[in-house]
Amino acid sequence: MLMLLVTACLALLTPSWVTATYCPPDNGMTDEVRAVFVYQHNHYRSLAARGQVKNKLGGYVSKAARMKKVSYDCEVEKNMMEYAKKCIVKHNPEADRNYWGQNLWATGARNMSKTHAAESAVAGWISEVWTHGYPKNNIFTEEAWRMAGHYSEVVWQESDKIGCAVVWCPGMTFVGCEYNPGGNWPGYMPYEIGDPCTTDEDCQCKGCVCSRDEALCIPPGYVPLHTVPTTTTTTTTTKKPTTTTTTPTTTTTKPLYIGESPDIKSSTSGRAMNKLGGFAPKAARMMKMSYDCDVEANVVEWAGSCMFGYNSVAQKNRWGTNMHSLSFTPNKTKAAAEGVDAWFSELYKVGVPQDNVFTNDFFTRGTTEYSQLAWQTSNEIGCAVISCWNAWTAVACEYNP
Repeated sequence: MLMLLVTACLALLTPSWVTATYCPPDNGMTDEVRAVFVYQHNHYRSLAARGQVKNKLGGYVSKAARMKKVSYDCEVEKNMMEYAKKCIVKHNPEADRNYWGQNLWATGARNMSKTHAAESAVAGWISEVWTHGYPKNNIFTEEAWRMAGHYSEVVWQESDKIGCAVVWCPGMTFVGCEYNPGGNWPGYMPYEIGDPCTTDEDCQCKGCVCSRDEALCIPPGYVPLHTVPTTTTTTTTTKKPTTTTTTPTTTTTKPLYIGESPDIKSSTSGRAMNKLGGFAPKAARMMKMSYDCDVEANVVEWAGSCMFGYNSVAQKNRWGTNMHSLSFTPNKTKAAAEGVDAWFSELYKVGVPQDNVFTNDFFTRGTTEYSQLAWQTSNEIGCAVISCWNAWTAVACEYNP
């Protein structure tokens, strides 16, 4: 199964990392990007193991008794990268990849931040279970493959080694991961159903160690990456959500949206670094933002479903929209700040034309969130921070006019 996702949500502000070299550094991948792939896979495997992933067909997915923790494999990466560089958005024959499993993802956004592409791809694969559903008996069938074949590979219990690639192709950003050993075997379950391990013996795997905090079994010889995310938490709540509704923003986040960030203020005074050279031009009549509750009400309603479809009210009123996604966090203040920073970061990560004219090239370069943020006459905003099924967090703002 292949999912092609076209999205307008682009740059993610990159956190600070400890530098290291895990695989050969000559293929465009970094340890930072690799660690995002590993973290995202283990994060969602941990949620699935606890039975905390919402199932479109009702309730939550079954708990996993012996879900294994994934590690990164350079040989798997090498194989995935060789194929990804061909920029063919289609699975290659299983024999060409040692019968390893494979998930693919693509977006029309060009030169997307590779860390953000990694996060978005894995989140997109796992989202199949809450947008399409997975059979309640947990057996992988042709129907399950059509509904959620990417999800099932992400949580396939025995697929404990991954290697991934992010490639900037003509007109798109292409992401792929391969899984050793491969999953998605018809007639089998992705994982054994049962309560997560509490002792090493529960893993029923020679040499495995139970990580109770993660609800995962760590295979023998597990080699962690040397870099660890600093902006995400490696543990998740162990209590199943008591409601399936999403939680909109509170007034405590509003000052961050309309406050005077030093970086954002610098853009109006000609002191914001432009990726295309020099600085963004000074602004003669930049209007100060104020907060609008009517705009907030619409963005909360639109974002609250976590589906992010056509926004009819915003289109009718000619309001602009920015959206940013990140790993689940209960800290809405922090999420709000990260969202605004990510939108602004497009200026120094991608760049804008020196003439400052909004053209189709400006749009396709992937700096529309920055331009909306700095749009002179957009002087009223309303925003939302939404927790989507305790799996990820969405930040959205609408701009009037």
